[in-house]
Amino acid sequence: MTTPRRTRRAREDHPATLHPLSPFDVMDTPELAALALLEHAIDVARIAILAQHIGLLDPDPPCRRDPKPGDELTTPFFTSAHALTIVIRRYRAAVAQAVELDAERGRRSDDDV
Repeated sequence: MTTPRRTRRAREDHPATLHPLSPFDVMDTPELAALALLEHAIDVARIAILAQHIGLLDPDPPCRRDPKPGDELTTPFFTSAHALTIVIRRYRAAVAQAVELDAERGRRSDDDV
């Protein structure tokens, strides 16, 4: 008899995948390009670490592997990566709010003319 596996909640989309950067985005807010690159790097590192440390995905994997170098660093990595992702999302929100405020100020000054 096989035991049922836990199902995982679907991952929410990254802001970068919801709205790919355009040259106009980068002209107005160049830091978004660096943030997109950083988000992608975090995601690639996460996938690589999970591939190397398969026990993190499945506590009862069908085949056991010998312990890998860095096993003790996976939890601190994921904790730090998650914290950095939250900071990036907050920064993106602050940039979006600033762009919105700038646009609002621009509309007001056009109305004054």
